[in-house]
Amino acid sequence: MDLKCKKLDCVYNKEFSCSARGIQIKHNLSCDTFEKNENLTEKQKQNVSRTMFEIAPELHPYRHAKKVDIYCDAKNCVFNDCGNCKSNGITVSRSAYKAYCSTAIKER
Repeated sequence: MDLKCKKLDCVYNKEFSCSARGIQIKHNLSCDTFEKNENLTEKQKQNVSRTMFEIAPELHPYRHAKKVDIYCDAKNCVFNDCGNCKSNGITVSRSAYKAYCSTAIKER
């Protein structure tokens, strides 16, 4: 399972990879596992959208974790299987105030 995270101020973010043992995605696709990190390193403070063409961000290698529980309350996502995510991996993206699952695909 590949767990990517673009929410740089999360305590579980390790160079754009999520290190949490389990992830909870709420019905509105927000990541309930997100915990704000008050002690950011210089790497975590980087503004990737501003500097991505100047300096490539350091990325953690693919995180292969056979057993990561991803609980999902998004009822209309194709990857939701009775409250568990069956995707091969997810990406948690960022907005100004929250982290959200950007892997979700709405069922038709």
